[in-house]
Parts: sequence; structure tokens; C-alpha cells
Amino acid sequence: MARIEELVDPSIISDAAPPPPSSAETPFPLRPKPTEQQHATTTPSLPPAMDSVRSHTADEIVQMMKKTPLFMTHLDDTADGQVENIQIEALKALQYEGSRAEIALGFKERGNEMVAEKRWGDAKEFYTKGIAALKVPATHVEASASEDEQRKEREKERKLEEACYVNRALCNLEL
Repeated sequence: MARIEELVDPSIISDAAPPPPSSAETPFPLRPKPTEQQHATTTPSLPPAMDSVRSHTADEIVQMMKKTPLFMTHLDDTADGQVENIQIEALKALQYEGSRAEIALGFKERGNEMVAEKRWGDAKEFYTKGIAALKVPATHVEASASEDEQRKEREKERKLEEACYVNRALCNLEL
């Protein structure tokens, strides 16, 4: 049995040091250093990412972290109420990515999770969004599919719409 080895292209190997990280790569904005005399001359300089953290208080770091979707506790914490948070907008856009059936299926599954937790109002909202996703006109890609594929997709959408209506009715009964 022959052994296959990956050959490295010598043109991509470089002995040069990687470029220093830009200020955009630091987790927190850098503040100007007050004076260099505060640090002893024997103290090595910190990497930019650590230096940016050291220049802020713990409360400031917590406030900056709360503007990141992973650490948010409320959507009001986004960006001081003036500028929209790009990360939040990207996450919102992801829920509407895919075909109509895929989007509706995602909302139906989230509704099912809410039903399992007995959060009827939230589940009803997800089922309503699933129904609304199926009512959106077909995209160019969906319309250009073959006749057989379109028939299968319509059948799948009909079953999903039916399930969303039935599940939403359940939520209305439980509310």
C-alpha cells in the first residue's frame, strides 16, 4: 500500500515574522498610556490584546462585554441606543436564511422547544412566524427549480403550514 504525503509549497513558507495585530483586533479599545514612567524599565511590554484590557477598569470591561451578543442580558444593552449592533443584526438575518420551507421548519422547531417548556406565548409567536415565512413569495432560485422539485417543495410547505396552524391552535387553547 502506497503512502501519500502532502508536499508543502515552498513559496508559501516565509521566515518573516507575522505582522503585528492592528488595534481592530484587540478586544477592547486602547486608551493612550498616561506615562511610561509608571512602569519599571525592566517590565516587558504586554501584547496589544492584554494591554487593551489592562487599560480599563473591571466595570468598563463588563459594560463592553454586555454589548456582545454572547454576554447580553437585554437587547437594550446593544450600543448605547444610538447605533444598531451589527452582530445582533447578523444573528437576526440568519433566522431568515434558506428556502421558505427551511425557514418555516426552523421556526416550527423553536416553537416545539417552547411547547416542551410550556411557554405557550413564545411558542405561538414562533408558529406564527413559520406561517408568515411560508406566505413570502418564492425566490428566483426556488422558482427556477424543475416541475417535480417544485411539486415536492409545495407539498413539504403545505405539511409544514398545516403543522404550524395546528400547533398554534394548541398554544391558543393553553393560553
